[in-house]
Amino acid sequence: MVEENQYQTRVTLLAKLKKTENDEAWLEFEDIYRGFILSLILRMGINRDDAEDISQAVLTKVWQKIEDFEYNQNKGKFHNWLAAMTRNTVKDFFRTKKNFITGRDSVEYQEHYHDIEEHVLPDIENLAREEWVLHITNLAWDNIKDDIYETKREVFKMVSREVPNKDIAKQLGISEASVRVYKAEVFEKMRKEITRLNQELG
Repeated sequence: MVEENQYQTRVTLLAKLKKTENDEAWLEFEDIYRGFILSLILRMGINRDDAEDISQAVLTKVWQKIEDFEYNQNKGKFHNWLAAMTRNTVKDFFRTKKNFITGRDSVEYQEHYHDIEEHVLPDIENLAREEWVLHITNLAWDNIKDDIYETKREVFKMVSREVPNKDIAKQLGISEASVRVYKAEVFEKMRKEITRLNQELG
């Protein structure tokens, strides 16, 4: 029953995104996915200004082509489809921009793009997987942090920075046993929220 409900949630989300006349749904889409798209482009070694332009172009293409995506729980994830759209948009961007650059800048630009095309774009799925994990983890934390007692939030933050339990206990004035319990509780909440978000958004 749980798997069936998760599947229905997934399909409902994509159905809502495909209704292009639904402005609220598209604002929600941008809020959820823009950060992932931008971080993926930045991981390619593209400067911030170009990355911002490319991410906007990706969002525009997604708006135009969302109906082409068909969900199949046994095949590709939605974020992989977004990664493919991003890869193609990067190619288009560089090939268009090179026509407006001359002289030494043109040579450097060509070399930069060649390096991205040869060494980065072929690995786009792995980059997307890594960036998606970071993105979904941050989303999960934003969703649950306000429902967690302050001391537990601090424990989680310090654990994330790899601070030893002994030092966490000393700094927060609690026992090491409490640190272990709080850590386990927050990690379990994070696990559940990450699972839910991956089912609905991934």
